[in-house]
Amino acid sequence: MIGLISINFKTSPIEVREAFYFQEKEKENFFNLLSSECSVDGLIILSTCNRTEIYYEFENHLGEEKKIFHLIMTCLVKFKHYSEGLSPYVDTKNGSYDVSKHLFRLISGLESMIIGEFQIVDQLKEAFYFAKDKNMLGPILSRMFQKSFETGKYVRSNTDIAKGAISVSYAAAEMISNKYYLEETSILCVGAGETSQLLVKHLCKKKVKEITITNRTESKAKRFAKTYNLKTIPFDKMNDKIFGVDVVVFSTSSSQPIMSRREIENISNFNKNKKVLFVDLSVPRNIDNDIIDIGNIELINIDDLKDIVNKNYNRRKGEIEKSQIIIDSFLKEFDEWASSRQLRPSILSIKNKIKILIQNNMKIKSNGALPADNNDTENLNIQLNRVYDKLSNHLVKKIRLASNNGKDKSALEVIKKIFNDE
Repeated sequence: MIGLISINFKTSPIEVREAFYFQEKEKENFFNLLSSECSVDGLIILSTCNRTEIYYEFENHLGEEKKIFHLIMTCLVKFKHYSEGLSPYVDTKNGSYDVSKHLFRLISGLESMIIGEFQIVDQLKEAFYFAKDKNMLGPILSRMFQKSFETGKYVRSNTDIAKGAISVSYAAAEMISNKYYLEETSILCVGAGETSQLLVKHLCKKKVKEITITNRTESKAKRFAKTYNLKTIPFDKMNDKIFGVDVVVFSTSSSQPIMSRREIENISNFNKNKKVLFVDLSVPRNIDNDIIDIGNIELINIDDLKDIVNKNYNRRKGEIEKSQIIIDSFLKEFDEWASSRQLRPSILSIKNKIKILIQNNMKIKSNGALPADNNDTENLNIQLNRVYDKLSNHLVKKIRLASNNGKDKSALEVIKKIFNDE
């Protein structure tokens, strides 16, 4: 069985999402915790600015879905030292159909804040290959994610869901251009990752007066700046530059705020007549919300881009319907495979029991009147193998039919009691 715990921009504010952001080392540690506490067989954690999603797999726990879910939730809250109630902010899915439907929609761009954006594809692949490298994958999660890559590629190739797609970076660039006359605007970009690079790419097309790059790793900032012929400043000189520009964009992977309220107040006091826009595209946030009452600063974070997001959704509504039709065809194929896998232990047990009966029958005959002629013995073996194949195939066909190919949980329980070894 598989399940999903999702803390995303639709269900939770940024304050909750950042509390459950996972660094790579944390993913491995959390898997080790779950393996000891509730015997999960597989785990993939996707953690981005818009969502943390925990895909988990557990075998031989039929009917214990709720118990496993509550154990994982308890471990999650404990692991992240979260003292508030988490349940109102969590979206949950159980079973191969519901979990894979969500994943296939996600990788196709249908669940993103920006409909059709491509960044989610790379993020899902990174999460998958990290889990694979750390031996965190189970067979069902592995098959599901590989099928999702196939699904997403087909959807994007056969619809216009990604045509002219906008990203969070694009939405931020649009918001800045709506507030400022860009040819007279100077911008400081803090961070040199993918989000920063996409933002600068969009801003450069709009002929911004000046863009300056800073990053903790200076060599990375210089490589980035060289691409667009921009200036850089050392990271420790960032504070000196802030009130010399109109807009400061923060997009780093720091797990802690990179500027405190006190630092910002001190800088602000020397430049009381200068208004500055802070745009924080990071999760966890680089700038705490407690600066919003500092008079000459306006703060915008990733959750404040919803007007542009809504326009994007309305423009792509028709493509969503086309995409879902394609997703449904891939979904059916995967669900059939995953459901039939639920019968695997019973099928193996059935075939093993039939084989033992036949072997025991041959032993009895060998103590009696089994033909001494080798040809006769060989013919008997052939006939018994045919009986084995026909009988086992007949029973397998019947239990597939009785359990709706593994989808009927009540039938699965009965079949398990009859055929599985305890």
